[in-house]
Amino acid sequence: MSEPPEPVEIKTILVAVDGSKHSDKAVRYACAIAPPLGAEVILLHVVPMLVSATPYHDTVSDQPFLALQKVGEDILSKAKALAASLNCPVTDLIAQGDPANTIIRVAEEKGADIIVMGSRGVSGFKRLFVGSISDKVANQAPCPVMIVR
Repeated sequence: MSEPPEPVEIKTILVAVDGSKHSDKAVRYACAIAPPLGAEVILLHVVPMLVSATPYHDTVSDQPFLALQKVGEDILSKAKALAASLNCPVTDLIAQGDPANTIIRVAEEKGADIIVMGSRGVSGFKRLFVGSISDKVANQAPCPVMIVR
């Protein structure tokens, strides 16, 4: 007779948030599964890095990056408020870089047991060239990925 499989232990849930309705739903799912498991929920927003097309990098304003940083802080604030309304304690984190690669890197650094994210992605011709963030994370993450529609 075979032994029963070991139970899966989920102690850290990384939730990638981008301010979309799919992202809000991902927060709701994470907050539904975290308390019974005693799991920590980490909300992550990734500010994409801007690449300047001008050779005059020293004279380029930081305004676009600062604006994106502020938008990211607002997105995290709203996601934290949603989690609080669900009685779900969370920690938040903002990072910069390529969204998919950064989500994967942070999942590794934080020892995430699962990543929860919305299915929202680019569509049409653009998707053919760059793919979607959720597709890349699902295929390369060091842990299971729950994609919420």
